[in-house]
Amino acid sequence: MGIVLGILIPVILFGILFAVLAILVHARPEMLVNNPTLYKTIVPKLILISMIPSLLILRHYLLKLKYDKTGRGIIISTFVLGLVFVIVQFAL
Repeated sequence: MGIVLGILIPVILFGILFAVLAILVHARPEMLVNNPTLYKTIVPKLILISMIPSLLILRHYLLKLKYDKTGRGIIISTFVLGLVFVIVQFAL
């Protein structure tokens, strides 16, 4: 359950943030004309921002509910998302 929570919540938040970014770029296309590398600079930041709720959920499961195994799953999935961030950051 922890791995599912740890991956699902950040992926949903990343999708929402990326959709908002796409809507803003569609509304103001001159953003891409002035900065053609907009997506390359924003996507790694969106990945980091989307990891914040999983850390809050981790704290809740470990301290309030005392579900250690669920907390471990959240930690593993957060670590994997951190690796994805590093790969995206240095690949782009």
